[in-house]
Amino acid sequence: MLILILILYDPTTLIYPPFAHTLGYHKATLSHLRLATGKPVDALGITGISAAKIKFLDDPSTHKDDDELSMFLCDFVSNSILYNIGLTDFGMYKSPVIGGDALWFPSDCEITPSGELFVVNRMKNRIVRFSFDGDKLNYLGSFGQFGILEGCFDDPRQISVTKYKVYVTDYGNNRIEIFDHQGNFLSLIGGFDHPTGIVAVSSDDPWLRYSESYIVVIDSCKSRLTKLTPDGKILSIVHKDELIYPRVQFEYIAVDYYGLIWVTDSYNNCLHLFDRNLKYIVKFGRKGTGDKEFLYPKGIAIWRRYGQVFVADSRSIQYFWVGVDAWIKGVRPGVFKPKEGVTVSYYLTQPALITAYIYDSSGSKIRTLKLGRIKELGQKYLLWDTISEEGQPVGEGKYRIELILKPTYSSRGKFEKKISVDVQCRP
Repeated sequence: MLILILILYDPTTLIYPPFAHTLGYHKATLSHLRLATGKPVDALGITGISAAKIKFLDDPSTHKDDDELSMFLCDFVSNSILYNIGLTDFGMYKSPVIGGDALWFPSDCEITPSGELFVVNRMKNRIVRFSFDGDKLNYLGSFGQFGILEGCFDDPRQISVTKYKVYVTDYGNNRIEIFDHQGNFLSLIGGFDHPTGIVAVSSDDPWLRYSESYIVVIDSCKSRLTKLTPDGKILSIVHKDELIYPRVQFEYIAVDYYGLIWVTDSYNNCLHLFDRNLKYIVKFGRKGTGDKEFLYPKGIAIWRRYGQVFVADSRSIQYFWVGVDAWIKGVRPGVFKPKEGVTVSYYLTQPALITAYIYDSSGSKIRTLKLGRIKELGQKYLLWDTISEEGQPVGEGKYRIELILKPTYSSRGKFEKKISVDVQCRP
């Protein structure tokens, strides 16, 4: 039974890109990093990661490079910033020991489409700004220092950057501080219990299905998520006691095109997916070093336009596409009489294009039900009136109801999910 479970394990809430897109390289391991750096790397200290399409690296004459992102990773073990240069080269900003551009325990970073990189320099209680020229990082300056006054920090942890603002979790001062891109203090939101993780969403982001501005914060010993307006009004809260897990350790947060909220959990070695209102949807991943497995995941980044997802754990960096998953919850009645309807309940993890097909016992298709684009998640229902395509009630026999679910991101056309259930008609 255990072997069967291991073989069947293949969640599709996230999927790996096709071979033609990545040539099979959907996971970077310690071995890959040793080859890229030429150094004896024994552990990954990757915490925060960020990815974006840099405008000046874009070729406006074609759309073929629109999914080629620049990704930046904070490595607190070596006090370095790791990044890719195009599709094949690798770069590293190795911190000097002293100086304004020295990094001590970089815990998070955020890259903007203009090529400006903000790094949380945790042990020096400041935010460091770099510019990326396509090849190397150039030091621009920093803002913040240790203290309790406005604009100061006591152990900053994570950062989120919108078009006009910079949000930083100030762990020791139990607050969120907000700055402009030049580092000028704007405002703060207090009342948190040692906040760590943060993501900020702005309504002027072109790759958001729902135009709204908000922030999501992790606090309370990494066990609570709070969604707030940019001025601090609480919209929704979820605490670990409301989940099915006796313990969680939320680490980093990302938001996708539909406003779904993804959170890494280093204790349960997985990702948690919540809807826009922090209603729990599904867990993705399990402990391990294989495909769709994690060992103490932390950083997560999502490029919303195409649904590209990057997750870093202690042994690897994995690259996914947003997919779709679903499973049958039940069917009533499983045995029905002619002209009696059948209801199938199923659970949906992401927005999807759904079509249902009904087959008879010989495998012939007798009915097609186009459900269209389903955007609301969780438990859903399909009603079959037990009428054939010709408008006639079906007769005695066995029938299969099959749902085909197609994702709405880049994975559309490359992946589909099939779920099915059998029913029987008896006079």
